[in-house]
Amino acid sequence: MNGTDVQNTLREMWETRPARPRDDRQVAGVAAAIARRYDIDPTLVRVGFVVAAFSGIGAALYIAGWFLLPEEPAAPGAPSTARSPRTIMVIGLVVAAFVTLGSIFGGERNILLPTLAVAVLLFLLHRSRSHRGQSGPATAHSAEAPTTTTPGVSLNKEAPGTSSASAAPTPPAWDPLGAAPFAWDLPEPSPVAPPQEPAPRRLPVTPVTLGLALLAGGITAVIMLLAGVLSLANLPVLLGVVLAVIGAGLVIGAFVRSGRGLIPIAVLLGALTWAMVAAPLDRWQGNGFGELREAPTTVAALQPSYQRTAGEIALDLRNLDLTTQPGGNSSPVRSSITLGVGDVEVWVPRNADLSLTSTTGVGSVEFGTREESGPGAHLAVANDLGADGVASGRPLILSIESGAGSVEVHRG
Repeated sequence: MNGTDVQNTLREMWETRPARPRDDRQVAGVAAAIARRYDIDPTLVRVGFVVAAFSGIGAALYIAGWFLLPEEPAAPGAPSTARSPRTIMVIGLVVAAFVTLGSIFGGERNILLPTLAVAVLLFLLHRSRSHRGQSGPATAHSAEAPTTTTPGVSLNKEAPGTSSASAAPTPPAWDPLGAAPFAWDLPEPSPVAPPQEPAPRRLPVTPVTLGLALLAGGITAVIMLLAGVLSLANLPVLLGVVLAVIGAGLVIGAFVRSGRGLIPIAVLLGALTWAMVAAPLDRWQGNGFGELREAPTTVAALQPSYQRTAGEIALDLRNLDLTTQPGGNSSPVRSSITLGVGDVEVWVPRNADLSLTSTTGVGSVEFGTREESGPGAHLAVANDLGADGVASGRPLILSIESGAGSVEVHRG
């Protein structure tokens, strides 16, 4: 295959791009259009978009297909049958698009490889199945009614002055011998419709898969309980087992054209699992809600840890005495902050020797001119000597973990 073949294939892909159907759609009909173009099950295409969403490009690809693929034209004179997008699907698509854009512009996600992989897969799909399915927008049905003739009535009008005998009625097709002219005004008998075969019964993929998923989840929970590892921190493992069974059901359903009801369940469960991995529940096990403000001035008054389930933690250490007296203790001063959801703000002495480790599941982390944002934002600072640039006094080591929110650390 040379460059000319590639160009011809790409041009053919564009010229025969499918139209988004007006009936078989979940949001905008992009997956259904691709499935009809290449004669594959639309559930398989929708699963592909869900998988691509976890790589950061699924929402962007769907929106691009929404704009690039035309909508199937309605038949002239026929009532519109286009289904409006489902609200929950559109909301999920918009949220996924914003998360994707935030990750891309934040410089934390490389989308080149996933995009290239999707392009190669679509190219190979067209090369192997371009001769199948429906190519191009669907042809609108003609709304013109066929011209019919009423039995026994001539379409030619009699010219003035002509004899009525010259306009003799023509026998209908059901009476070619003209034996029953008294019944020629009756309508033509309609043809006998052939018997319709009953639609094939679809396999119950959705209920069977949900039952197996609950069974697998229950067995996993029992095993984790017996092993003594069943806790909120390990809940994503349990959800991952259930999600794996549902994913297998989606793959099987794509081949037997069933199991579409698993798609919204898989999307919601996948989003929940991702959220619990990004913001572990152990960070939500604080000791209260609301605002916590502390401003210790001595090392003895500084607590080893500060915790809140939800709210705000403000820790002012600008007046903390970190000087070392001759013969005194020079070991590092340590403290940690754990917050489920909310904002953390810390002030440290201007000249303190600081080592900082800060992580947030969803949000941003900031120290001086350095800032990290997005899912799993992490910032680490090792032995920052402060404004004087001289190692002096007892080192200060801070560890900050937040489930969702912002973390800001400032120099006094």
